[in-house]
Amino acid sequence: MAEQWIRKRLQAELLSDAHLGSGSGGGGIDALVARDRHHRPVIWASHIEGVLRDAARRLHGESEAALLFGRAGGERQRAIFTSLYTTDDPASHIWRSTARTAFDNSAPKDDTLRVIEYVPRGTKLFGEVELPVGQVGAFVRLVQEVDALGSGRSTGAGRVRLSLSDVPDSTMDIGEPTGRLLLLLNSRDPVCITATATPDNLVPSLAYLPGRTLLGALAAWLIGEGQGDEARLLTGGKVSVSDALPLPREPARLNAAEVLPAPLTLQSEKAPGSAGELPWWAQPIVPTRRLDAWTQGDDKPKLKRPDDDLFLFRESANDEWTTYRPARRVRLRNGRPDPSQIDPSLFAIEQIVEGTLFLAELSGEAGDLKRIAEQLLPVLRGSRWLRVGRAGAPVEVTQIEWLEAATPVNTANSVLLTLTSDLMVRDEHLRWRTALDADSLEELLGAAIILEQSRQDSVMVHGFNGTSRLWRMPAAAIRRGSVFKISGVGAAKLAQRAASQHWLGERTHEGFGRFRIDAVLPGVAGRVGEPVTLTSPPDISEETIAAKTGKWLQDHKTLASLGRGSAPKPSLSQWLDLVGDLEGCCPTAISSRLEPTTAGGNSWRQEDARAILKKLNDGAILPQQRSLYARYFVRWLRADLRSKLKET
Repeated sequence: MAEQWIRKRLQAELLSDAHLGSGSGGGGIDALVARDRHHRPVIWASHIEGVLRDAARRLHGESEAALLFGRAGGERQRAIFTSLYTTDDPASHIWRSTARTAFDNSAPKDDTLRVIEYVPRGTKLFGEVELPVGQVGAFVRLVQEVDALGSGRSTGAGRVRLSLSDVPDSTMDIGEPTGRLLLLLNSRDPVCITATATPDNLVPSLAYLPGRTLLGALAAWLIGEGQGDEARLLTGGKVSVSDALPLPREPARLNAAEVLPAPLTLQSEKAPGSAGELPWWAQPIVPTRRLDAWTQGDDKPKLKRPDDDLFLFRESANDEWTTYRPARRVRLRNGRPDPSQIDPSLFAIEQIVEGTLFLAELSGEAGDLKRIAEQLLPVLRGSRWLRVGRAGAPVEVTQIEWLEAATPVNTANSVLLTLTSDLMVRDEHLRWRTALDADSLEELLGAAIILEQSRQDSVMVHGFNGTSRLWRMPAAAIRRGSVFKISGVGAAKLAQRAASQHWLGERTHEGFGRFRIDAVLPGVAGRVGEPVTLTSPPDISEETIAAKTGKWLQDHKTLASLGRGSAPKPSLSQWLDLVGDLEGCCPTAISSRLEPTTAGGNSWRQEDARAILKKLNDGAILPQQRSLYARYFVRWLRADLRSKLKET
């Protein structure tokens, strides 16, 4: 009998200010708190797991802790966490400290001011945990044991009240199975799909979930539930799994949405050259034009091929195509590759941000899909999670839809064959092909075809074998997004194969070899959407802001002088307070300093300080950008002060 699982909602209420981040930060603050894609404080799941694991070791020993949290190089953890997020945007508290000159002398040392950002007490953060029913009692005891989170717990920071509540179970009806099943996936936490077999201290991530990764997650879930026969339908190729491509938003109708990697002939104009001190990439952002490189005349502009993280999306066949990029960020971590290593090594992981939606498709015989759907019922209803990517990030199915067979595209004229996933093909010597010509296309298809022109590239395919815990041998493939303009008898056969889910090349059940047939290049005639970013996109780049604020300091050098002038000027601590107020969206951050009412604020009456405040208050600077301008100005000011202290 399969083991029963349950999902609990975990709430953390801060009883004191907490520092939830680590490492060095910029903008005049030495240690920043961790933040999510909406720039709100977050407690990462890895921190929750670590604190609870320590509590389990104290209470029950290493062996009992391994039952819930796994062990290195062995059993996988059974308690699966999401990070704790908040819907509020609390204003940060800034703490400062300095080093003493000596034990018996409390005078601060020069240049030892340390500034730390704290999340204020009263903030509530929420997440979820999935675990076996039989382990709930032990887990509740661990939650009661934890009374502090974050940095500085021994000094009273980060005191927290953790509580658990039930998550209602889903009763969604999965419908009547057919030969095609669409899945809308939601990454509940940041997910990393390692893009190379030899990562260094930066682990890069793909911008999508490969079909082989999703297939492995589904098969691993079935095997864990004792459903080996259904898992073999996936691993044996009876049911194929497509790549899960990211979406910019949830579509109104799942069966009408279309998403594909940007075709290689869909190119953009290169940024024009510019005179001045700033490079072209630091100039104001201008709208991007997407052009078909094949239809441009002799006087075509200089074009740039699309990046591998650019995708096209439209909600239905009647809508225009939109270009977008899924948001990714880099997160710093500490680890010990060698267990005997004393000091941890610092490395960075690139991750697709939490809350990203993906569209994937399962296809095969209706009977095989029905068997799999019956065993995957808790996953398809969203009651259980899939573990995907590095460290097994929780991914949830939020919507499903069964589809009928598609209608072949009319191929009376020349059509475009666009690869929507990597294509793996061998030549007569069993070597991987890195390009296709007319002969190889005919051999692959088994029908005569006319290849008029093509734009293609190659890519290395890596993978990981979870059973052997070793990397798979890398293979070469023809890159997704490659475009072929074809005609002839074989074009109709290709259209028929696309409609019947009969894909090209090898390992098609892992998502390879998928393609689409179009009369015109997708994405050219439509509008161009804004890339999905971590925060609202600024009108000008940070490089430009840094250059402007550096010029401000050059024009007002008295602010960085060490001696006392005729009029007192704001201290570095006061400038940092200004940055904190602006980042906390204080409405009187600037006005209260332009018209100070206390003796401590008289330093803001200094001529150069007032000039900087007026620049920040200028209507040409958007309100949401003022904190960024102030942060960069303080960074310049701090660097200048430090250099002068070293000279003296």
